[in-house]
Amino acid sequence: MATAPYNYSYIFKYIIIGDMGVGKSCLLHQFTEKKFMADCPHTIGVEFGTRIIEVSGQKIKLQIWDTAGQERFRAVTRSYYRGAAGALMVYDITRRSTYNHLSSWLTDARNLTNPNTGRERRRCVP
Repeated sequence: MATAPYNYSYIFKYIIIGDMGVGKSCLLHQFTEKKFMADCPHTIGVEFGTRIIEVSGQKIKLQIWDTAGQERFRAVTRSYYRGAAGALMVYDITRRSTYNHLSSWLTDARNLTNPNTGRERRRCVP
């Protein structure tokens, strides 16, 4: 019996998008490393992390791409939207402008991802 070359059944790509300094890198680090970093350096371009989770007995590898929020990197980071199964839009509740910019991030996500990319809205409330 041959062994599978990978220890997961599915792979999904997700992107984390939002303005600079809203905590995207901290969320990525928390999710992939299970460690909290109160102060993450700003991302230049993109950062990448993975985590394997189990859902209904199936192992799923999640690729999470943390995109830079600075306007000067937008052209570069837009290429990473391709192939994403979903996007996590992040904003800072103490900076209203980061919330106001979500419509721009959503427009990019809708225009640059596959039309079948998940369109559900989720709201996290602590």
